[in-house]
Amino acid sequence: MVASEFPRRLYTKGGEPAPDKSIGYYADDYRLVPALKSALQEDEWEEIYESPLGVFLKFHDLDFSWASRLVHHMLTFQIVCKQRYEIWSLIGTTPVRFSLHEFEEITGLNCGYVDDLAVTDLELSDDMRAFWELMGVDVESGQSTIEIIEACSNCSSWSQDDRLRLGYLGIYAGFIVATRPGLSTNVNHARLVMDLKGFKEFPWGRIAFQHLIKSVKEKDLSKNIHIEGFVQALQVWVYYALPDFAAEFGEPLPNDPTPLMLAYKASRGHKNVKANMLKHARIQCCVAKDLADMFPLWDDEEQDPDIVKIVNAIHELYFKFSKNHWPLEGVGVVATMKAHFDQCFKSFSTKMLNCLGSCEKEIKLLTDKVESVERAVEELNTGSTKHTEEEVKDNVQPTQQQVTGSKKHEGSNSEKEDSLMKDNINVGASESVNASGDAKGKKAAMKEEEAPEPSFCEIDPKTCDVDFDAVALAKNAKARAAAQIVTIATSARNRQLAATQKSPFLGNSTTKAIIPTSASHSGHVRGYDPFDQTGVRAKHTTLMNFVKANPAYPRRPKNSSIDWYYILRTPKKCLSDTHMEAYINVLRLRLSKHPEWFVSDRICFLNSMFATIWRRDYNDVKNSEPNEDGSGKLLPPGAYSYYTGELSIYCQTKKTWAYEVDHLYSMLHIKGAHWVAIWTCAPDEDKWRFPYTPFTHSRVPGTEIPQNIQSGDCGVYCLKYIECHALDFPFPPQLCDKNIRQIREKMAAEIFDEIGARGHDKLDANGLDVYDRKA
Repeated sequence: MVASEFPRRLYTKGGEPAPDKSIGYYADDYRLVPALKSALQEDEWEEIYESPLGVFLKFHDLDFSWASRLVHHMLTFQIVCKQRYEIWSLIGTTPVRFSLHEFEEITGLNCGYVDDLAVTDLELSDDMRAFWELMGVDVESGQSTIEIIEACSNCSSWSQDDRLRLGYLGIYAGFIVATRPGLSTNVNHARLVMDLKGFKEFPWGRIAFQHLIKSVKEKDLSKNIHIEGFVQALQVWVYYALPDFAAEFGEPLPNDPTPLMLAYKASRGHKNVKANMLKHARIQCCVAKDLADMFPLWDDEEQDPDIVKIVNAIHELYFKFSKNHWPLEGVGVVATMKAHFDQCFKSFSTKMLNCLGSCEKEIKLLTDKVESVERAVEELNTGSTKHTEEEVKDNVQPTQQQVTGSKKHEGSNSEKEDSLMKDNINVGASESVNASGDAKGKKAAMKEEEAPEPSFCEIDPKTCDVDFDAVALAKNAKARAAAQIVTIATSARNRQLAATQKSPFLGNSTTKAIIPTSASHSGHVRGYDPFDQTGVRAKHTTLMNFVKANPAYPRRPKNSSIDWYYILRTPKKCLSDTHMEAYINVLRLRLSKHPEWFVSDRICFLNSMFATIWRRDYNDVKNSEPNEDGSGKLLPPGAYSYYTGELSIYCQTKKTWAYEVDHLYSMLHIKGAHWVAIWTCAPDEDKWRFPYTPFTHSRVPGTEIPQNIQSGDCGVYCLKYIECHALDFPFPPQLCDKNIRQIREKMAAEIFDEIGARGHDKLDANGLDVYDRKA
């Protein structure tokens, strides 16, 4: 194998970043273990201490010395590794690996593979809710190290299981995740603590390694850094890779305790650390595995071909790495050269763009000239029909001489001369004669014997200021463009979307441009799929960044944006009028921007207040006396504004019902406990009639639409019923209680993305809160 087949160094040899400052870390917070030990009973502490996760408590008792320079040098020895879950460093000429296999060897933790490592299907139970409230932590967040330390001071009255849960959560937050003490941990993993036996058997080694390796790969070693996760494993990795160095500087403990992280007390402050690392010849490059098992199994990992070559070389019996395999220059030098070339090409491109701008101006100027010539020729051609027969003869004969270059033959009536004359006329007047569709139609309608002699007018180039060469070039360019258009039009090639356009959403506008994907049950081409999850994750991340930016987070003050979006995103949480209005505003905005997406553009989306107030005050309307002026019965204030489209204010339509609106969609909050979707369709008559008797009504059978079983999600179903019906979209099986969290998060993300709702916007209910009987 040659040098080009192996990865390059990250840093040029001799030019690695110097360890000027110590690497910071969060693992093994000095306050955590003493707090846990004081909070737990002796038997509870012993149970955790002897559990698989007790290895961290034993590690704490070692008083392990952190050697920042040692870890820094090992990381600066890295070579390029495109694999997400491992790093390789070059000690002398030997590559050494840090992967899940090495981490398992060092910690002894369970690093087994599981299908759902993120634990996305764990539902929130009543016991979880009670325990989270006991700890004083938001039920949607995992406990931070600080919150666990605070809980240790008031847990004496808790049950034994709850105190054990507190202890295991302390290990999870303080050693496995080991992020900043005030940051919340992953709530899905934290919820596993409700099953104590399952919590101990979970592959926490895989989680701990994932946090650590992600943090390492994100850091710039030339800066002051803090590494998250159980960072001390990196130091033990150096001892594992360099056993002679570990024997001299790692202060190994007697009897070789296992796992490896308990075998060294470690030391720091030694001089010439880098030189001492490189002088030892005995190196262990990785944990010994069969070639087929060398790469740990990860769902989202892709193998780096260059790393595969290293692994294959390690398993070759007589292969030996040498300095010729590893060029001294790191990718940092290559990156610098690339930046230089990019700058050169950037300036070159700027000059090209300037030249292209000048060309564009010249082309525009020539186009204007061509248009002026076309107009002039057309006017001359039209005026030439008035010439007398003598003028035609006087003009045609000299032109014939000029174009053909032959002698004039007077009195010749031969077919050859007639043909020549016609050819000359076509050459001189091709632009106007061939471009005139009307002239062709008239000529075809004439009888042959009645057809007039063709007229011709000569333009003298000497007395004309038109650049005929430019005209000819422009005409040729037009001909080429026309040919290309014809070629494209007649091509059988189907238009294909690029990979980045496979989503039904395009662009970055507030309301996204949506590609029609398929037809609905009525044959109408629908605009978008209301349940498509494309792009939702990015929008939801933006939403949560906004929520977490609130100084009150993670608390949920009443009427705050935190609480408003929490209710909207959480299953079984009843939606308020403001939630319903917000999503209706999303539909209004989409209808105003893209009416073609909906079953009709004659749609009106009403807010919840309209139906609610009318239901409440129906008896007042019915029992009121007609106005003396004959204008009918008293209506609630604001009713006429809805009728004429003045309300709602958001995306105001100013369309009058029955005249410009045929479909009304509204929501009714029955007794403040259940949301119902209402669709009102105009009759065929020119105007709607509003009888005083109640409307007849019918209910769609439950077999035709998805049913909401669990309590609290009726508002979500109500809004999705309206959206699907307005789009003429068949009610899909995705609309079900199982997917309700996903649906809610999509709605919340779209509300924030498209209308920017902050959660405390006032209801659009002008004039509907009071029934004015004196009006």
